[in-house]
Amino acid sequence: MRDSTDEERFAKLVKDARPKLKTLLASYLVAPEDGEDLLQEAFLALWSKRLQVGNPEAWLLSAVRMECLRYRRRKGRQRHVAVDESMLEVLARPDDSPTPDIGLRQDLQTLVGHLPARHRALIHLRYDLGLTPEETARHLGYQLSSLKKTTTRCLQVLRSRLLARRPDH
Repeated sequence: MRDSTDEERFAKLVKDARPKLKTLLASYLVAPEDGEDLLQEAFLALWSKRLQVGNPEAWLLSAVRMECLRYRRRKGRQRHVAVDESMLEVLARPDDSPTPDIGLRQDLQTLVGHLPARHRALIHLRYDLGLTPEETARHLGYQLSSLKKTTTRCLQVLRSRLLARRPDH
C-alpha cells in the first residue's frame, strides 16, 4: 500500500470489512459507542502497520477480536466493582428492554435470589416495583434511615459476591 492508491485501497478495506467487524462487536456485546471507538483504534493501528501486514483484513479481524476481549474484561471489572443503586435499577427494566450488558440482569437476579428474605423483599419493592424509599420503608415497617442502612448492606453483599465471582480475583 503506497501513495494515493494506498489511501483508496485502505478506504475500500475499511468499507468492506466494517459489516464483519460490526457483527464481531455485537457478538461480544460491545456497546455501539464503545464499538466505534474500538474500530477507530484498530483502523489507526492497521494504517500505521500497513506496510508490514500481509493480509490486512485478517489482521484487522484479529485485532478487533483482541480488543473485544479486553473490553469484556474491563467492563466485567467495572460492573463487579461498581454495584450501586443505579445498577439495581436494571432489575426494574422489562425483560425485553435493551440493557448495556445482558448478563448483568441475570447475574443480579441470581445473587439477589441468595440474599436473606428481608433483603430480597426490599430489592423487589424498591427496584422491581419501583417504590420510593419512603413507600418501601412504610411497606416493610422500617424507619427511612434504617431502610437506607439496609440498602447499603445489600449493596455491599452484592458487591462482595460479584467480586468473588470474578475470574481474575
